[in-house]
Amino acid sequence: MLTRRDFLRGSMATLILVPLAGCSGNTNSPAGPGGGSIGCNGLSSTSSQSAGHVHTMCVPSTDLTNPPSGGTTYTTSWYIEHSHTVTLTQAQLQTIESGGTVTVTSSSVGHTHDFSITKS
Repeated sequence: MLTRRDFLRGSMATLILVPLAGCSGNTNSPAGPGGGSIGCNGLSSTSSQSAGHVHTMCVPSTDLTNPPSGGTTYTTSWYIEHSHTVTLTQAQLQTIESGGTVTVTSSSVGHTHDFSITKS
């Protein structure tokens, strides 16, 4: 029989873990069903498959129209308790904005992903 203590312990774990499971490290690209990106106010990009999964990330429109001089780092969507970071330089952001394609590799957490980012 389930005791009140066991029930509360399980409930606390659920309350703590459930919000993390649906959250992306980048507030501009929350993870949708299957890890897809939703609510991206800019360019959404899906990575190459590695370790049996993909990630998405969002490059905000403001970073494309006014690229930070030092570039910027984005956090990908979450998949099974991990995400990656992807850094784009100012020159890369300018290339994307002008219609070019930039391919970058994510940080490693035992594996990496490649992102090919282009404005459609």
